[in-house]
Amino acid sequence: MPHISGKKLKKEVLNKLYNQFGKAFEKSARSSKSSLFLGDLLTHTEKIMLAKRFAVIYLLAQGVPTSYIAESLRMSYTTILKMSLKYDIGKYSSLLKTIEKGKTDIWKILEKIVRAGLPPIAGRGRWKFLYDKTS
Repeated sequence: MPHISGKKLKKEVLNKLYNQFGKAFEKSARSSKSSLFLGDLLTHTEKIMLAKRFAVIYLLAQGVPTSYIAESLRMSYTTILKMSLKYDIGKYSSLLKTIEKGKTDIWKILEKIVRAGLPPIAGRGRWKFLYDKTS
């Protein structure tokens, strides 16, 4: 789990940093370099955490049961339930609008993960099934 420093920033400084981050991410997304941007910025663990949370939001929007999501993505039921409650009050609506635009690609990847289960935690080629062109 990512660690947040106990030394808090002033709210106005944090907002400025957050806005600058958002602008930089938008700019990288427009130039199709967002994966490089995130690759440079995030640790392996953070990438997995964000990808799983993204998958949870998408699967909730598709009406997939929370217990199935937890089992398929190997996440705690409590985490899924918390995200489900936020989803129910519309917390992820702007993200869902963005997801709708590229829905087919996302669904293909998630379908492979959900049907086959997640790959082993370690080992060469563990994500190879995502890029397999035969299925």
